[in-house]
Amino acid sequence: MGKPAEAWFELGTDPASVQRIMPPGRGERFEGVAFSPSGDTLAIATSESNTVLLFRRATHGRFDETPFQAIGKPGLKYPHDVSFSHGNGGELLAIAQREGAIAVYARYGAHEYDPTPALEISGPRSKLAFSDAVAFVPPDDRYLAACNLELGTISFFPALRRWLPAFARTPELVFTHPSIHQPDGLAFSACGNWLATANHGGHTVTVLRRRAGLFAPQRIRLSRRPVTIIKDPLLRHPHSVAFTPATNHLVVTNAGANYFTVYAPERRRLGTRWSQKPVAQVIAHDDDAFKAVNMTNKTEGGPKGVAVSKDTLAVCSPQIGIKIFSFREGWK
Repeated sequence: MGKPAEAWFELGTDPASVQRIMPPGRGERFEGVAFSPSGDTLAIATSESNTVLLFRRATHGRFDETPFQAIGKPGLKYPHDVSFSHGNGGELLAIAQREGAIAVYARYGAHEYDPTPALEISGPRSKLAFSDAVAFVPPDDRYLAACNLELGTISFFPALRRWLPAFARTPELVFTHPSIHQPDGLAFSACGNWLATANHGGHTVTVLRRRAGLFAPQRIRLSRRPVTIIKDPLLRHPHSVAFTPATNHLVVTNAGANYFTVYAPERRRLGTRWSQKPVAQVIAHDDDAFKAVNMTNKTEGGPKGVAVSKDTLAVCSPQIGIKIFSFREGWK
């Protein structure tokens, strides 16, 4: 029996190859980031200005530094994360609001997003509280998932296929696990089989497997036993997570440290696991700028939102703005 294949990951950190986009104004705190399915649109949640900014990729590969659309005013309250739908050209954009609400905006054809939300999930029935992250569940967007930092839960809202866009306003599943402590971010692998949570209060990352139902295969079910709990001492108030598309390397941002880390998938006899030590640790921005914030608040100053598309990785924070890297990955 041959040696199992090993995953490899290379990030381009040459300053000349890294694009940086600063916030248009001083009052705009970049918290969450997402790529559209094509990778040609970048959405940024700016929490304190209550808007989401949309940036377009130019013909030379870099993103325009001026947003082509700003949505959210009036209506959004402290948007913290964003997610595009995976199908139908990425026509839906979900926005998680910290106060316990998810707004869904729609785009029709090549037009800009309708400035009025097509749907909002909120109120006591939603069971949302400090809903810091949101994600359409791949590969078919049959569910919209949100993590609740205050409750330590992951909520799953099923799609209603009678008309689009429509999701139930009451979750079908509210998932809890002792390892999920103050979840601040969540991400699914492109296949939809893996869910990772950034446990802000536990300084850990939990990776769960999606289970296939025997009689209702499309319903969301998660294994009660995590496949991996990453307990790396380098994790300091993890904020967001993202899987790479080809190998499922796991990228983790640390709000309380001036770096993000990358963990490799490991193919073992009993299934895939993730490494406890990072295969990459990347400094996010100027250390003096980080310390100026972190010395006052140990949970702030580091990178926050993270998103991956094809061979592009983006991280953002109030101090960084947006940094966009290129990367390569594969198996050897």
